[in-house]
Amino acid sequence: MSRFCGNGEIMTVLGPICAEQLGVTLVHEHFAFGYPGWNAQTQWPYDREAIEAASLKRLKDIKAVGVNSIIDATPGDVGGRDPLLMKSLAEKSGVHIIASTGLYCEKDGGAPYFKFLRFLRRDIEQDIYELLKTEITSGIGNTGIRPGVIKACTGDPEISGYERLVLRAAVRVSRETGTPIITHCQGATVGPVQQELFARLGANPKKIMIGHQNNSSDINYHLSQLERPGFSLGFDRTGSIMGPAAEGCIIELVKKGYANRLMLSHDSIGVWLGRPLEFGPMGAQWHPTYIHKRFIPKMRAAGVTEDQIHTMLVDNPRRLFTGE
Repeated sequence: MSRFCGNGEIMTVLGPICAEQLGVTLVHEHFAFGYPGWNAQTQWPYDREAIEAASLKRLKDIKAVGVNSIIDATPGDVGGRDPLLMKSLAEKSGVHIIASTGLYCEKDGGAPYFKFLRFLRRDIEQDIYELLKTEITSGIGNTGIRPGVIKACTGDPEISGYERLVLRAAVRVSRETGTPIITHCQGATVGPVQQELFARLGANPKKIMIGHQNNSSDINYHLSQLERPGFSLGFDRTGSIMGPAAEGCIIELVKKGYANRLMLSHDSIGVWLGRPLEFGPMGAQWHPTYIHKRFIPKMRAAGVTEDQIHTMLVDNPRRLFTGE
């Protein structure tokens, strides 16, 4: 019997689900991550079995607080995007996992490879377009596992020429496939610049989340972006390490009536690839249950309602995919 999805389908690593099944969603996390060059430290090779064990524990924790779905926002040109791992995790945990296609910002990603291709006189914007489109329509490599979002990344305060052509390719693919875009903002000023570029490229703002808003504790930065209709803002670095100063801004924006434009997540990294890293006592709080265990109680105490919390964690992620 065929399935009818009233609000459309969302692609997960196990295949499409109805948008209504998404539920409580963390829109930007990482099971594993490594900056380019991590694999030069061969004394710490990639260990899928260990990463899976650590990730299953985290998934058990987030499932216990009511999370149904998670976007792994790792793009293809850094370490850690492992579609077969994500498929296994989704099968074993019961959590919907959505993989990403895309490329990281020029400074910290795989730009040298594509710039080398440009040196050889290739049209790298077309190459990147074909890469993103092929992954979304056919799957990552030979896995058949298809991403459900496009990750678009830029430096700050300017967007480099390389990053602009990546964003142009991303918008072309998004328009053709309906796949939403989530962004990485390196600093605390580039959000409006990203919005302006997306608008000029004819992107659908309802399918774009401008990320890393926690980088700024200046509410005027957030309000300036909310002046543009359609775009969502991702406070996707919520937590004790990544962006505690912005938590007051989130609460104030909700009180100003913007709950329907905000999404929450942590940008947590379950396993750092390469040399093991320690973040001290605060690192224990950089965990994808922080929002539910610590921040939601703060919001409730400040007068944020259950409906507003539901809007940010359930309704808005669904709308990002459906374009409602």
